[in-house]
Parts: sequence; C-alpha cells; structure tokens
Amino acid sequence: MSQRQSQSSAEEHLIPMDSHTPSHPPSATGGEGTRSLSSSKASIKNNDIERPFRHFWKRTLTLILFPLAMTIYFFIIWRCFSKKPEDPVKYGAAGEIWIFYSWFVISVFALEWSKYALAGVEAAMLQTAFWRAPNFVALLMHSESLWSGPDGWWECLSRLVRPQKRLVHRLWLLLAILSLFAFVAVPLSGLSFEMADGYVPLSDPPIMIGRTWENFNRRQDIFYNSGALKGWTLGSPTTIPGFGVIYTPAYFNRELYSGFGRVPNTLPLAESIPEMFIAPQAMTPVSGRVWGLHATYNCSAVKNASEFTILNQKSSSSFFTVRDPLDDDRLNWTRLRSPSEQPIYLFSSSSGRYSTNLWGYAEIGLSNSSITYDGTESSSLDQDGLAKADVLEYSLWQARLQGEYDDSYIGFDSTLDPTIDGMAQPIIQDPNNGTFVTNRTFFKIKGNDGSDQYNDKDFITPSVNERIKSLAPTIGMQCRAASTLGTAALDPAQSTFHSFERTPSPPFNASEEKTRAPRFGNIALATILGQYSQIFLATNSPAPIPVGSSYLYRNFVQPQMLQRSIMLAYAMDALQLMYDGMYGFDRAWRDDGLTSSERGKVLVTGVVPQWIPAICFAVWAVGSVVLGILYGFRRRWSDSLDGYSFLRFGVELADDLKGKPDFMNASEFYHSRTLGSLPGLIGDMKGNRGNGYRSMELDDMARERNSRRK
Repeated sequence: MSQRQSQSSAEEHLIPMDSHTPSHPPSATGGEGTRSLSSSKASIKNNDIERPFRHFWKRTLTLILFPLAMTIYFFIIWRCFSKKPEDPVKYGAAGEIWIFYSWFVISVFALEWSKYALAGVEAAMLQTAFWRAPNFVALLMHSESLWSGPDGWWECLSRLVRPQKRLVHRLWLLLAILSLFAFVAVPLSGLSFEMADGYVPLSDPPIMIGRTWENFNRRQDIFYNSGALKGWTLGSPTTIPGFGVIYTPAYFNRELYSGFGRVPNTLPLAESIPEMFIAPQAMTPVSGRVWGLHATYNCSAVKNASEFTILNQKSSSSFFTVRDPLDDDRLNWTRLRSPSEQPIYLFSSSSGRYSTNLWGYAEIGLSNSSITYDGTESSSLDQDGLAKADVLEYSLWQARLQGEYDDSYIGFDSTLDPTIDGMAQPIIQDPNNGTFVTNRTFFKIKGNDGSDQYNDKDFITPSVNERIKSLAPTIGMQCRAASTLGTAALDPAQSTFHSFERTPSPPFNASEEKTRAPRFGNIALATILGQYSQIFLATNSPAPIPVGSSYLYRNFVQPQMLQRSIMLAYAMDALQLMYDGMYGFDRAWRDDGLTSSERGKVLVTGVVPQWIPAICFAVWAVGSVVLGILYGFRRRWSDSLDGYSFLRFGVELADDLKGKPDFMNASEFYHSRTLGSLPGLIGDMKGNRGNGYRSMELDDMARERNSRRK
C-alpha cells in the first residue's frame, strides 16, 4: 500500500502536528531534547487538539461496484453463453471470444482490486468498538493487508493449531474470509469455461435443400415409394441431410435420445419422440421462420389382444381386394374392409419365392381417414391433436419349418418377449397325434353377399403344416403417427422450434401432378406391406445360412426387430416427404427468410462446474456490498491502514517499547509480550463526530502511564 506522505497532517496524521511536535524521532538514549510519549499525550489533552475526519469515496465505490459487477458478469456468462462441450450444435454469439478475453483481463486485476477496496473499509471498521483490534499485535496483523493472501492465512492457521494466544480477531477473520472467496472464485472461474469450435450467426441467407410448401406435391408416387422401400430394405441410416438438425420443443430433453447426440441427427428407431419439426436443411445452423413437417410417431409392443381396436374386427370384415402377384420380393396381400371402414391387410410367406426354415403370417390394420393433407389432419400435436393420430396395428404369427437339409446344427433361438396373450392361432396342434393343422375358423371373413368365407388356403399351403417343427407365440405392435404442415421459428442454439402455425394444404395442379403427396404414415404402410423375411435385412440382423437352394434363419423375428423395422419405415417416410431421400445440394435453393452461420469460436463449460465459482462470487459480492454500505461511507481518520500509519504508531509508542528485551529480541512481532499488552485502538471510538476527532485512546494511555509513574 503506497504511503500518503504528501497528504496534510491536519487531515490524516494520527499524531497531531503542532508547535510541540518534534520534527525528528526521539533519541534512542533519551535526553532533554527528546519529548516523551507521555508528555506528548498530555500536550494533546491540554491543548484539546481536534482534526477533521474525511470521506474516502474511491475505495468505497470500488468495494460496492466492482465485486457486484464482476459477479453479475460471471452469472451472465454462465447463464447466457456457456454451452456444454458435448453439445452437438455449439451455436453462440459472434463476440464470445472477446467475452473470454475480457474475463481473462478482469481476472488479472480482480484480486488486487478486491484488496484495495477492502483495505479502505478496514480502516473505517477498526474505529468501531465492535470491530476494533484487542491489542497491538492484533493490529499489526492488519499491516500489509495480511488477511488478503496465503501468507497471512497460513500464519493464522499455524497459530490456531498450536496452544498459543490467538493473533487475529473477528475483523481480520471477516476480511480474510471475503478475500479467500475471491481468491478461490477468480482462478476457478477461468477453469469453468473455455473456447471451442462452434458456429456464430451471419446476416447472409442460407442455401437449403428440402421440400417447400410450393413444391410439396410436385412429384410422382413411384419415386417416393420405391425410394423408401430401397432404404428400408437396406436398413439405411435415418440421417437427416445437410447439417441435419431435427428440431424439438423447448421442454424436450434432447440428451435422453441417442439420435440427437451428434449432428447430423437421426430419426428414432426405438425411442418415442412427443413431437419434432423436420425442415429444409443447410450446411450450417440457420435461424428464422421456416416451413416444414410437424410430426410424431411411436411404436409399442402389444401384450394383450384386447389392446387392438382394428384387428379385432377381422372376423366381421369383408373382402375388398387382392394384390396381384408381381415380379418382386414382396408377398401378395389381401385387403379387407372392417365394419368401421378401416383397412385390414393379410399376407403370409407362403407366397414367397424362396424356401426358408421360417413361415410367417401377418395382419396389419390402419385407422387413417385420409391419405393426403386435405385439412382433416391435426392442427397441432397437443392432446386434442394426438387424439386424431393415425393408428397402425401389426400382429405376426410364426412357425419354424424343417429345412430341406438337416438344420439342427444352427442352434435355433426360439425365445420371444414380449408376446400377446389371448390371440387366436392360424395353426393349431392336434392333441391326439401331435400334427399341425390349419384353424379354418381363424380365417373366416364376410363375403360380398354377407356369407361366411374361409380364405385359409391363400395363406397356408399343405406343405407348411407338414414341415412345422414348432410354433412361436404371437407378437405385435401398435403404432401412432400424427403430422401437420406449417411454419415454425427456429432456435439454432438449442435446436428447438416454437410458435408453430399450420398452413393451408400445399397447392396441387392436377394437370401437372398425378396425385398429391401422401400424409405421413402412408409411405411407411406401403413399405412394410408384404414383407416378412426382409425384416431381417431392414434391422441389420445376422444373415441366414445358405444351404443348397434354401436359407436357414437362426431365430424368429423378435418383437424388438419388428418394432425397429416399422419405426424405420416411418423414418424413411419422413425423409422422402421432406428431402426425397436425397443428400446432395445439387438442387439447393436460397431462403431469404432465414439467416445462416459460419464456423467460429464459442464459449463452453470447462472442467470446473460453474456453480462452484458462482457461489464464491456471490458470497464475495454480497459481503463486500454490505460492508461498503454499512462502513464505507463513514468519515474516517485515513484512507487505509498503510505503512505510514504504522510509522506514526511506532513513533507514539517508542517510550513503551525502548529497552524491552522481548520486543528488541523477538524474531516476529507476535512473539513480543510487550506488544501484546498494548491496546490496539484507532480513531475516535467514543463519538466519530463529523466536525473532527479527539484522540481519546491516546488520552487514556497517557493518563494510565502518569498514574503508574506516580
């Protein structure tokens, strides 16, 4: 702390300078020219010297404003700018690198400014009866602001653990604690955030790929149906093209879903997402309002036959149409019309062209009332909107067949879980001879004339029953899908959307387009219809073992495989609707309603959790502000307890210390009993009058010494 020798003695000196004050220190040997401390005190008493106190604003304002401002700045960085380093989209402000540099510069000076500010309030608090030093040793512990650094803290701790008289008092401890919080907060704050590669916004419009409201219906069904089927059959990734962000609502916890852990995002194949917004994509994050597909879909395993609402109408349904055999790998299917006018599809692997050791029979029911976006779809995906969701029900019966060659070596796994309770069976085992026979009642439907018909021969051939080795329990899924088209505002920093508004149906020109683009879910149905053995391919399951002209599978289609294959069909549906299954930017277009971004440096959290320095900063700031308000605006005898102040104390106490061996020979001041016996009073603790100050404690010391000498 710099000495203030240039200041007027009338303003700052503890020892009043008058005509009786010597201009040189007393002689070490004493003499007639030396004025003793007692006579000096008596002179003070007799002349009733008073000096004016002063306000010292700089330190007080620094104490109140600097810790508070620094703490607020840290909280702003913490809450508004810091992102997790594992976030797939690190999108920040353009000037975050300068925030990082500014914090580094502030941190360099923070501890010194804290010490500077607290030293001012220290001088004011020592004048009060509650915070005064109990003795001169405790007062000396305030020299050089020992409470503000490790040297003083270590000395204090080392004395506390030893059975010796305590050196410090409550004020010293208070200042040390506040300084310690600042000492901990500043370096930890530098470890709580760091710079990382991310994206910063631009004002330029982005180059996008994907369908728009204007061209949503400008395509042919053969392309999106075949594209979805090819992607499904290959078990293709469900990756979003371009930068690849699937936008979700703000309430949605993206960390719980594996498909959002990196970019480009992938559409879910197992988890259920309440709602998402699939929009055109650029090569970097974009901001603004954009048109897209607001959708949700999920599939869950059925565990009881009573859960079905469409397939349980099969026995009362009537024949509608049959898919004619085509030159492809899909199985022929029969379509029924349920009493509720909902379609039910039936197909089995008996119509397949390849011989395998598995047989499968499936039923699919669908509840959608419209196949296009004609205004009957949900306007939103709230509870009322989800009540209009399209329902897809899927049940699958399977049997293990005898291969053309011995297949006992493959170690077939017949485990299935979960399965459906209470389902009727298309094939039953005769309890008398153990043979497997067709359950004709299972295949009963209504003919066009209302009579009962049995179409079991369309799905089970005699050779199937003869080759059955075991029957598998029934498995099934119930899926729900809802969607609508509209615009939403994008938040690239959180990968979220908000303020969704449904738009009218996209324009359709019958003279140019053959059909309207289907509603979400219809392409998925077309993809899984007539597919059984391809489920193994779609789910990337182990390939069957080729034996001669047949294929041997090692397990039945599992419930998890069935769920994944249907979810994959929904994902391919969404990719075709919005991007035509394309990933290139050859047909990209510019969207002037959005703003783009570029790579840049952004703030991310560091190795130290940010709440730790935040607590330290808060304690430091609150403590500093309280002390500054309570004591900083008081008039006091000096700006701070600096070296010049202690020089004056030494001059005043010279007669009490001369010739004291424990003082002269002590290696440290706290080893001296003489210093410990002297009072540590500073200033006018009996009045602190605004017009001036009378050194009452010096008066008392002089009176005490005179009485001892008498």
